[in-house]
Amino acid sequence: MRITIKHREEGGLLPTTKRHYVDCAVLFSEEEKAIIRARGLTAHYIVTDPEIPPPPARYRIAATLLKALAPLVFLGGCAAGIGTSIAGKNHAADAIAGFCFFAALAMFLGGIAFGRHVRLAELPQQTITLARLLNNSMFSVYAVDNARGKVVDLALRDTLARLKESLLENRDIVAADTFDL
Repeated sequence: MRITIKHREEGGLLPTTKRHYVDCAVLFSEEEKAIIRARGLTAHYIVTDPEIPPPPARYRIAATLLKALAPLVFLGGCAAGIGTSIAGKNHAADAIAGFCFFAALAMFLGGIAFGRHVRLAELPQQTITLARLLNNSMFSVYAVDNARGKVVDLALRDTLARLKESLLENRDIVAADTFDL
């Protein structure tokens, strides 16, 4: 097993905003891949800190507002379209109703996607299966600052060392043993 751990710092929108990540690549040897496949270990996993930073509280509120206001925009567009149609301006009614329909649909789907992002970002840990590592050897871990990145680095080294030991333990099936008591 070859492991590459790299520390990365990304700047945010503001110059004072810095995000720290620990990137890890796990490359299994052919023997280890064979052990994982032969013993059915693809569902085994390691657990580490989350991949993305926790979201601000305003994101949850924004997701809820988008989903809640979408039907109101749709109904408002229908009412405006009907009112404009009654006034005799059919082309304007179609444009208003069509725009409000698509705006409401975009708001509702955006609220669902935003809510999903918030739920994923609030997870306290990420679970990485061996199947995922076989298909994509890279994963990242978010760290609040550089000091936390060093702690995450040490924890990853320990976890991956235990994973290596576990793979070696699974290599051979224990032979039958007969004994008297």
